[in-house]
Amino acid sequence: MDEMPSLSRNDCKGRVNGEKVKKKRSKTTEQHELTESPQEQTEKRREKKEKRRKSKTESDDNLQTHTGKKKRRKLDNEGETSVMDDGVSNQHEAQTQELQGSSEEKTSKRKKKRENVKQTNREDMAKEQTVTRTEPNTSDHERGLLDIMMGTKKRNTKQLLSYEPQVDLKALDELNQFCPKITLESRSARDINKMIRVDLPRFKEFRKQGIELRHGRFSTIENERLRRNVSNFMALTGVKDAIKLFHPKRFPKESQTLANLKRKHSFYVKIAEGIPRPCHDVFTRGTKMYDDRNKKGNFTEEEEKSLLKYYTLYGPDWKKISDKTDRSSYSLEKRFSHLSKTRGPWTTNEVQRLLRAVRDHVVSVLKSANPKKKKPKRVSREILYQTLPWSKIAEQVETRCWTKCRDKWMSILAARMSSGITFKGRKAQEAKIRLIKAMYEMQVEDVVDVDWEHLTAVFGDVPPAYAQSRWHQLKVCYVPDWNNKCFADVVDFLYENTLPGLVRECKDLDDDDELTVDQMKSFRLADIFQDINEDKCCDGDEQTGQQENNSSTLTAHNSSTQLIV
Repeated sequence: MDEMPSLSRNDCKGRVNGEKVKKKRSKTTEQHELTESPQEQTEKRREKKEKRRKSKTESDDNLQTHTGKKKRRKLDNEGETSVMDDGVSNQHEAQTQELQGSSEEKTSKRKKKRENVKQTNREDMAKEQTVTRTEPNTSDHERGLLDIMMGTKKRNTKQLLSYEPQVDLKALDELNQFCPKITLESRSARDINKMIRVDLPRFKEFRKQGIELRHGRFSTIENERLRRNVSNFMALTGVKDAIKLFHPKRFPKESQTLANLKRKHSFYVKIAEGIPRPCHDVFTRGTKMYDDRNKKGNFTEEEEKSLLKYYTLYGPDWKKISDKTDRSSYSLEKRFSHLSKTRGPWTTNEVQRLLRAVRDHVVSVLKSANPKKKKPKRVSREILYQTLPWSKIAEQVETRCWTKCRDKWMSILAARMSSGITFKGRKAQEAKIRLIKAMYEMQVEDVVDVDWEHLTAVFGDVPPAYAQSRWHQLKVCYVPDWNNKCFADVVDFLYENTLPGLVRECKDLDDDDELTVDQMKSFRLADIFQDINEDKCCDGDEQTGQQENNSSTLTAHNSSTQLIV
């Protein structure tokens, strides 16, 4: 009886050292244990041991699960150990060893799998680098996509975005027969492959039918065919508004369904049916036609102020400004180019900057064509007005938008190509008569089909822009309500009603006179770009247009104001 309390105390001490503190027993329980017999106490101890064994086996079963592993890790980290018998502890150690062995095997397998994936990725990258454009091979990319879909290869978004598929050079040569300007330098490989897949079969079919591809402005017939194609696509898909097809981002809730419909029914091909143009050009034309924010008239002062305000906030993000102002991005960009630049007469410094910018471009084109010639002396007429980089020229001028730079250069060029020849009195009447007759003989139904280069021969050595401006003056001055008439009706009215009066006014006019005059094929650079000051002009010089007219350096430009038919 005396040894029992000492055993219980030692037991309690050992458990305190094992970092498991037990609650103090009350005096009533200690007195009750002292009154019990040793047999009863041993039976209670056995019952407690059995309960511990049962709880331990249950805990081991739970620890074999995923959540149990987390508990085991937590117990191991905290350093807690449970009181077990020798047999139970041995069994527990064996289970832990098995678990550790299985986990090590899994980690080793994962490491091997990662190393294999890295090795395959390196091999794929090496293959992509060795493949040249002359030997296109898209199977590697397709295998990579399949590996990503199967889960054996990780997706690398940067690699996918930077990846450009190879271009079939034979197909590109066939495409260049229809579109010579499509090259690997001017377009990305994705765009070229898309044109080969979508547009090339269409172009071949048009060639079988004897239809040539068209470029530039859309004709009235093409616009009508585009509207018909869009209405047919809407009837096929059930879309009620064509704006949703061309501007789906304005309808975020329906954008995904619209994208699925367009992909399913080949939207880009369907809207381009019967139109001998690339599908991309037809789509861009549709975005302008079916835009409720376009053609809303002139900008008010409030709209101009809001345009400038939003530009300071968002910069040249025209789509975002379009959402704010309810104007099309095309009209906003064009209007801003006029607002941000100066207005009024051109100063001498501005004209000098314009002449230098155009001359530098012309000289660079001539040197690239003939690199052996150090100083080219003559230039063909087409280089002076065809495909000039007006945006870059406007950047060098700094104070004028590209449209104003283009108009100013065409007026200067007309005067310098024609050596200052003016059209007044009888010459003006003869030029009007020749222009109306030449336009009538062309038998053109739409203004986009007019060959303005051919009509320049009516006036002599002038650019096509000069012939266009003179034709515009004719229809504005002589044709009533010309805005509501088609091009063919305008030509017929001028030929039937205006021409006889002009012939009567011009006495002794010979009807057998030729409509065209001889033109020079090339010009001296010194004659076109004369009186250029090589020193850069000061930006602070605010000379007026009258000073420009009085200056002797721009006498040829002064004569351009007199070139009015």
